[in-house]
Amino acid sequence: MEEIDYKEKLKKLEADFELAKKQLHYDFAMSNAKFKKGDVIKDERWAFIIDNITVYKSFGLPEPVYSGYELKKDLTPRKDGNRVSIYGNKAILIKEK
Repeated sequence: MEEIDYKEKLKKLEADFELAKKQLHYDFAMSNAKFKKGDVIKDERWAFIIDNITVYKSFGLPEPVYSGYELKKDLTPRKDGNRVSIYGNKAILIKEK
């Protein structure tokens, strides 16, 4: 085996490892998601209907990020279409889909 072959194989292994690690983060966060698309949730800042769930990974464990259009107090969409997000499962379910 030549040095160039070694470097190519090592580069492929590192890329495969990063891809597998990213998939593990996604699987863990989504398996711990309490809410689903279409649910209405709220925290101390706002209420919104979930239209997208992504994953956030920082220093701790990966966690779901719920995003959607902010709702008014009567649970109707705001006119300006403001998008908001809540990280993790620190929200209260208002209305299930």
